[in-house]
Amino acid sequence: MKYQRVKLGKAEVQKLIREAAEASKNAFAPETEFGVGAALLTDDNEIYKGCNVQSVISGEGTCAERCAIHNAVAHGKYAYKAIAIVAPRSAEPIGPCGPCRQAIYEFSQVNHKDILIIMSTPDGKKVDVTSILKYLPGRRFGFEDLGADLSRYRK
Repeated sequence: MKYQRVKLGKAEVQKLIREAAEASKNAFAPETEFGVGAALLTDDNEIYKGCNVQSVISGEGTCAERCAIHNAVAHGKYAYKAIAIVAPRSAEPIGPCGPCRQAIYEFSQVNHKDILIIMSTPDGKKVDVTSILKYLPGRRFGFEDLGADLSRYRK
């Protein structure tokens, strides 16, 4: 399946970074004090934010990226263009973990778009931009491999 490349202007990228930085302020990270924020841009140009939520039970927390995706899904939004990720305590941009990469890829199948991944410092001075197909190279596995019909999620 061919995936459409996504292009955003500098102003759109900077807005997503600002929104992700704002979301990071709501992170629930009492154990590590390492808050992360994400801002997800839908195909209809709406932004849904998320932040990490830690748990004392290992593996039960939620990453900012998946929190933003779940927020969008809760509002009936399934098709995305880009996601920005910001961690204020990091001097360098951080990228999504493996499960978040998988989640982003699975939603890229909804609209066959190579979702942009924008990784930035909160001030937007250090920015790395890639896409999910570049960030999750090689043979990928998603809903289409299961023969799932995603057409009802395409609006």
